[in-house]
Amino acid sequence: MKKQLLKRTSIMALAILSAWSITGCDNDDSTPEEPAIEVDFALSTVSGAWPDLTTYIQGVESLDFSTIGNDNAIELTGSASTVSYDGSVYATPFGAPANLVKYSMNAEGVPEEAERIVVPGANTFSTMYFKSETEAYATVAGGISKLIVFNPSTMRITGEVNLSSVTRRVSGITRTYYLDMVERDNQLFMGVHYENNFTPANDSAYVAVIDLNANVGEKVIADGRTGMVFGGQGPNAGIVKAANGDIYVQGLGTLNDGGNSPSGVLRIEAGSSDFDEDYFFNLVEATGNISYGIYRTSGGRSFTAKVEDAADFWEFMTGEPQFTYYEIDLSAKTSLGAVPGLPTTYGSRRMIIHELEDSNLLFSIATNDENAVYKFDINTNTSDKLFVSTGGYVTGIENLK
Repeated sequence: MKKQLLKRTSIMALAILSAWSITGCDNDDSTPEEPAIEVDFALSTVSGAWPDLTTYIQGVESLDFSTIGNDNAIELTGSASTVSYDGSVYATPFGAPANLVKYSMNAEGVPEEAERIVVPGANTFSTMYFKSETEAYATVAGGISKLIVFNPSTMRITGEVNLSSVTRRVSGITRTYYLDMVERDNQLFMGVHYENNFTPANDSAYVAVIDLNANVGEKVIADGRTGMVFGGQGPNAGIVKAANGDIYVQGLGTLNDGGNSPSGVLRIEAGSSDFDEDYFFNLVEATGNISYGIYRTSGGRSFTAKVEDAADFWEFMTGEPQFTYYEIDLSAKTSLGAVPGLPTTYGSRRMIIHELEDSNLLFSIATNDENAVYKFDINTNTSDKLFVSTGGYVTGIENLK
């Protein structure tokens, strides 16, 4: 371009070139675009009074702060918890029809809705298992209950698992819930809870074994030593898998509903798809009361939450939090006591245990005084308050890296 203009030996051309050069320098001096914010975590909180609840979701670069509000959060109507997969956040607001909302973080670190899946006839998505970028499984409950197959990339339902063998397993039931899932050897182990007019159908714990090659339920296994596999995500998970492949199933038990089975842990050994008859961990005897949920770290430590006053399990009667985080030893079948330094928390406001990259743990705490997240040092067995949420109780801590 320059050579062609110079060949014309035109003063006007030189003037134009000079002007063009000056303009180019001005453009070089312009303010560069700010680099995209690297969001490492997504936080979700819930605020309001039932039934007018709002979920707030936001991205943060790190957890290096002492207080956080909702100033940079987006709003989602209803109470929702979150899970993450492959850098995206999936929210599950409660309320018909059931919605699964996928969020991606924009350059400013603000969540933007990418797609959503809607299942009419159900109230909420219960639990999910992500097999790959294009295949995942999710259960819905409240109204109809089923297990769908969907593509996380496109957020389109691609199928439904045949659960006819599961629904026929117990007669005289009015509701069936599918809660928590663990995959092993291309089989999906899914907790099942049968109800008759909001009461457990019996004292047993049930797990459905699903063939992921055919997407069909193979069988339902049952054990009467505990009951009510009714966990969700976080420390309230009902099923965890150890490094050696053993699967542990936590049952809430039915003592709180007039039944006879205590809170406990069952085992499905590696290579088997049946409950181990020689293993049972009675959590009521170990912790001293009804216990809810199970969480297993990458280092092999396990946790549950013990209710302090079983008469106020739902935390309506006293208006006080009732759940204390406990560490348990699944091999020795013993309790190691309450996690040091953690206040008793509201179980009804979500209980979260989150493992960081350095293997230290985060515990969500909700009391009448504050909503906070504590950090537990696995080397010193001590807890310190990491941050306080002024925007509601914490329902999700997701690592997006």
